[in-house]
Amino acid sequence: MRRTAYGSMLMLALFASGCGSSPRATVEGIVTIDGKPLPDVEVQFIPESDQGGGGVPASGYTDESGRYRIEASGSGGVSVGPNRICVNDARIMVPGGGMDANDGTPGADRKTGPRRSRVPEVYSDATRTPHRAISIKSGVQTIDLSLKNKP
Repeated sequence: MRRTAYGSMLMLALFASGCGSSPRATVEGIVTIDGKPLPDVEVQFIPESDQGGGGVPASGYTDESGRYRIEASGSGGVSVGPNRICVNDARIMVPGGGMDANDGTPGADRKTGPRRSRVPEVYSDATRTPHRAISIKSGVQTIDLSLKNKP
């Protein structure tokens, strides 16, 4: 009986540690808007569960040249299979340029008033993004995202 209990606990521990999770990939690329690099944005990959994708969302942030990289290491990385991609303006998500401490208004700044997102709403909305059913494969993959101010 001890061996059965030990085996069950071991299986539970392996499952909880991610042994049964979906495969992950490293994805990198450049985000531009109207042809110019877009720094300080979050690039979010959301598995398309209704199209056979599995796993959990993954995200990374662009640097000053618009480059991002989401590394497949440990439990990180982008889930292999179909994903949709959302892009969010990180500058309105952080303190000092983000949420008003009093009322939680996004992008509120006492000196300049509410900030507008540099990313058109269609790219941030998971139900409307044009970046759908993007096939993610094992290994390293490059996905550049060209956004337009008037999609």
